[in-house]
Amino acid sequence: MDRAAFQTFHPMVPTVLFVGIIGLTMFGLEPRLVAASLIFAVLFALATQGIAAALDKLRWQIPLLVLICLINPLFNARGTHLLFRLGPFLVYAESVAYGLVMGALLIAVLMWIENMAYLIGSDALLVMGRGALPTVSLMLSMTLRLVPQLIARASTVKTALSATTAARSSQSEKRSRVRVMDALMSWALEDSLERSDAMRSRGWGAVARRTSFEVHPFRMRDLIALALTAGLIALAIFNVYAIVSGWDFYPSMTGTESIAAYLPAIVLFAVPLVCIAVEAAWWEVHA
Repeated sequence: MDRAAFQTFHPMVPTVLFVGIIGLTMFGLEPRLVAASLIFAVLFALATQGIAAALDKLRWQIPLLVLICLINPLFNARGTHLLFRLGPFLVYAESVAYGLVMGALLIAVLMWIENMAYLIGSDALLVMGRGALPTVSLMLSMTLRLVPQLIARASTVKTALSATTAARSSQSEKRSRVRVMDALMSWALEDSLERSDAMRSRGWGAVARRTSFEVHPFRMRDLIALALTAGLIALAIFNVYAIVSGWDFYPSMTGTESIAAYLPAIVLFAVPLVCIAVEAAWWEVHA
């Protein structure tokens, strides 16, 4: 599946949706909320980017989860259910659960940010911010483009150095990394000069306020979608606040809210996946 389900809307609609999801995930430190957010984040990554790309992200995120889960009980020995004693350390079930939830929350936030970057792109940020903050939006869009480009160029330089026998050296790995950084800095400085000349030739900064062709007009359907999204986010925030306020990890894991209180947040987490699923089903029927 691709980005077509969200490309029919103004970029502000998916941006508000993903910002709301990321914000709720960050502040929803409760096991069921974190689990729901992580599940839908992984499913969305699998549906949009494929199994290989999603598993490649999880390859380093899962060890991070395990590390947090193992470290937290050693430095935060609190709870009522003692699991075992490790030397001078007491490992409680509540400490293990807290570390597991914190690690899962971190992975969920990272996954949603990566999903948002994949779906929206730097051009959408430029479209939304060019009216009020043109310089800031340009800097953000260029950063989102240049950082992956710099990483790819680093790989290109390493490959070129390893393939050229005259460039090979028996010196330390640290010195070889310095050579790669030197090549990248020269390449980046040369590109910056060319980019500044290109921007100047296109009239950047010539007038106080630039005009441009509106690729993404804000229509009535965008206003309706934005209002529905904002309403769902507000309802989810109200319920998530009640859930988190009534949940405690220490001294024992207890909660007071019913399952119905989780529905707005779960629906919000599921909206991106449902949108692309509906889009795919529509094209299957009308193909």
